[in-house]
Amino acid sequence: MGKKVKYFLSGIVLMFAFLVCGIYFYGSVPAKAASAKTGTGLAEHALNAYNEKWEYSYGSYGQLKNGVRYSDCSGLIKSYFWWTGDNSDPNPGLASVPASSSAMLSSAAESGPISSVSSLPRVQGLILYSPGHVGVYIGDNMEVDNRCSGENIKCGNVVGGSYKWKTWLKLSQLSYPDTGFVNFNGNTYYYENGEYITGTMKTIDGKSYAFGQSGIMVSGTVSSDEYYESSYRTMQKGSRGSDVFQLQNGLVKVGCMFENPTGYYGTVTQSAVEDFQKKADISVTGIADEKTQTALYKSV
Repeated sequence: MGKKVKYFLSGIVLMFAFLVCGIYFYGSVPAKAASAKTGTGLAEHALNAYNEKWEYSYGSYGQLKNGVRYSDCSGLIKSYFWWTGDNSDPNPGLASVPASSSAMLSSAAESGPISSVSSLPRVQGLILYSPGHVGVYIGDNMEVDNRCSGENIKCGNVVGGSYKWKTWLKLSQLSYPDTGFVNFNGNTYYYENGEYITGTMKTIDGKSYAFGQSGIMVSGTVSSDEYYESSYRTMQKGSRGSDVFQLQNGLVKVGCMFENPTGYYGTVTQSAVEDFQKKADISVTGIADEKTQTALYKSV
């Protein structure tokens, strides 16, 4: 075979390879990237785990065995950060989160004692702590926790229930609503100054709404674009988490990063962000602020 023919065939192979890569990186891109992990999302995840009857297994974090999922108390929470969105086992590489109940308490962004129902902030997705154990607050004095071998996952009252909870806390890896409508378990709530409102009528943007004692909206209509969406967390070199993994995945899809996502924001990710910022005509800082992430996820 002549050299010209070989070069011609090599060129065809290269063109095909580029085409396949283009389809891989751009053909299966979701319409919209998922938002950051939220307290409401954690509460929904915990409630789903209760409805699915997860069982207790020390050191587990949502693994599926013989049709049943298993976790321990902190594993129930960690599984939310490591969830892959399909029926496979959670992937611990997706985020760095506190490893134990005591680590969650020591790294809390905010915390307080539990002495009565009124001492509980009206915030879905708070972590509930008692020495050696954690659960998830789902609102209206109710919680979900994966208790222990033989008892498995439970749902019950926080105050006045079968378990004595000592402290509530907010995980720094979660974002919590400030002001706006929130959807949880098929119901609508309205957060104001960081807590959902209860037992009141409220006029919002000229429209009237009524909220029951549990916080659920009982009259009024909310469109999908009116629900609160957490702002993207600003990430930079040294950041870790599922949102870093998501950022890296987006950078790969737009051709600015070629290494596999790891969930750690290092030099490679910083350079990829700078490359994207140049292409998007955004101030080149290497820091993934809200403007950068908004532009990136619109691109994918």
